[in-house]
Amino acid sequence: MPALTTGDRRAHVALEASRKLVARRKGVPMVVSLRGVPESGAAVTGAADARLADLFEDYHRDLHPGGADDEAALVDTLQAVAYDSILGGEKAEEGSSRMSPAVPTAPCDPAGISYAATLSDLRAGRFLRVMNYHNTPPSMRTELTAELRALAADHTLVTPDDLELLTRTGVWHRERPGLLVAFYEGYRDNYDVAAAACDEAGVVGWFFVCTAFMDAPGDEQYDFALGHRIKLVDENPRGERIAMTWDEVADLHRRGHVVTPHTASHELAERVVTEEDVRREVVEPKRLVEAATGGEALCTAWLAGTRFTGRTAADRALVDAGYRYLFSNTMVQRL
Repeated sequence: MPALTTGDRRAHVALEASRKLVARRKGVPMVVSLRGVPESGAAVTGAADARLADLFEDYHRDLHPGGADDEAALVDTLQAVAYDSILGGEKAEEGSSRMSPAVPTAPCDPAGISYAATLSDLRAGRFLRVMNYHNTPPSMRTELTAELRALAADHTLVTPDDLELLTRTGVWHRERPGLLVAFYEGYRDNYDVAAAACDEAGVVGWFFVCTAFMDAPGDEQYDFALGHRIKLVDENPRGERIAMTWDEVADLHRRGHVVTPHTASHELAERVVTEEDVRREVVEPKRLVEAATGGEALCTAWLAGTRFTGRTAADRALVDAGYRYLFSNTMVQRL
């Protein structure tokens, strides 16, 4: 793909298309760094993956000509890159990969967010493609099934074993690029609609559930959602159950899907400071999910996608509780 000029709007078009998906509660593609993995540089599966870094360079320059280096700017660029490389079909031109000696071979801070660190991760193949979903109402089922089938045709759908091997060795062992499909909050329609669509498309779904949302009485779940920034759509009716049950969680696990906590009450990491906060939002959700599934709850994610720094009470609690991965806005971190 020829280098973009300042006047070229492809990056802007891709970012706007991604933002429209967010606003419409559709599946949103993302590319995130993998942190805490060996720096072998061998995770890239082929030339197309290697050139993803070129797309990141070009799109960041086009979206942020002043060189913005904050998290919001990087999220914008990664969203645009993911939209075009996963859904939009934008590919780098054959032979266009250009290694930049000015970029460090590895980020200095394993939790650091910066343009250089992100570009380094993409160059070395330390990244993961993700499709993020939230509500999946019945009206979305046909569209969702078709989308998942298309994604499965072009990618290997990442399982926990795949993620574990990749982060342990730094090497992606499948022929096709990997893609992880995630559903957040634990809506009833994730079980009724998304899981069925995953089964039909042959996709392993990763379901991040808010356990206190599930435990709220069915006729109170609508108001619980409103009070905990769990977004609803018209097909989520007030007065009826709109969250999964524990029997449904167990069934998802039996069917080969991943169920893991998204805290208890959709909480922000910065608000988890006391022992009671830690028990409620970190420890108890893991215990509940593991009791329902009989398996291990490997990972979690905070509201607002806060990353792991290792310096806060919330960070220490994740490690002490035995989580192995944290999903955040710009990275998946092996703890």
